[in-house]
Amino acid sequence: MLEEIIKELEEDLKINELNLKDYQLRLPAIKHKWSGRLIRLRMNVLSLKKQRDTAKNEIMSEINNTSPVKLTQPVISSTADRHSRIQEFNTKIQEAELIIELLEKSEKTLSSATFDIKNLIEIMKLEMT
Repeated sequence: MLEEIIKELEEDLKINELNLKDYQLRLPAIKHKWSGRLIRLRMNVLSLKKQRDTAKNEIMSEINNTSPVKLTQPVISSTADRHSRIQEFNTKIQEAELIIELLEKSEKTLSSATFDIKNLIEIMKLEMT
């Protein structure tokens, strides 16, 4: 998923003399698209964390009910943290957080694109004189 987003971002950030006006007109829509994806991904991370917490509580309850000896809550919790389902959730959350970081940095790049376009126009004006 990360590679797909990087490729799509590269396409959305391509500016040259031929597409300058088109890019300038499309820039608000491009910013909106990536802001929307960032928000949806943050919502996804929150959902994954809730699912992980629910799964952890289920696993902790199962460990507590099936253990032949009485275990303390910290021991049960650390055992549940090592469970494969919890590890899967943690991996998905980490991957999503990396993509969020990329999108946050890309959002800054897109925000500065207006200045880049202005600078390109000034350079083009200088070249014409």
